[in-house]
Amino acid sequence: MIAHQLRKTQSRCGRSPHAVRTSPYYRAVFVYRKGIFCLESEWFGLMSPMSVRYALDFLKSSDYRIPVIHRDVATAAEIAHYMRKWTMQSHEGYSILWIAIHTRRGLLLPGDVRRSSERMDLDALESCLAGKCRGRLVHFGGCRTIALPERRIRQFLRVTRAVAVSGFREEVEWTESTLFEMSYFVALQHHPLTPAGMRKVALHMRRHHGQGVEEFGFSMVTAR
Repeated sequence: MIAHQLRKTQSRCGRSPHAVRTSPYYRAVFVYRKGIFCLESEWFGLMSPMSVRYALDFLKSSDYRIPVIHRDVATAAEIAHYMRKWTMQSHEGYSILWIAIHTRRGLLLPGDVRRSSERMDLDALESCLAGKCRGRLVHFGGCRTIALPERRIRQFLRVTRAVAVSGFREEVEWTESTLFEMSYFVALQHHPLTPAGMRKVALHMRRHHGQGVEEFGFSMVTAR
């Protein structure tokens, strides 16, 4: 029976729990599979090889077989374009949005920060996603993106209808924070994408990755 469940898991994305093989002993663990739709900007110049693409490759080829879509962006227009793509029904299995972009408080900086066309603030992102994020989670991977009053994040949740928003309230080291995010994305697979399920994920991260939670100021705000 478990073998049948394993084959079934590898062929579909969704909110129903399925068994996955997570150890050499073929222990069956039930997961709520959630794909990751990642938008990434250039981090440290054209000569730098640093990219979260490799983290996504690991998650995709791991026991969890997490489906992934990765796209590079450099302007607000490109972000808006891919937001429309992400919210299409055909991509509903990719319920985690990972915005892996340089940021300031409430501001995405995918390209040349001197050009307004290459920046996007939280208001503009909110407008792009208004009413389109039911059953989805938005994670900001940049520094201090959500170092904002909680009421502002709750407004984002109300307008977009997202289940949860997560991110960092402090400056973060690139490698260490990416490793933390990989653990976070695995933890997300173990709970349904509901406010109650996401609160359990937040508790798991505090219990098992408390040092990273404190150091990076990791925060999750869930819909009520």
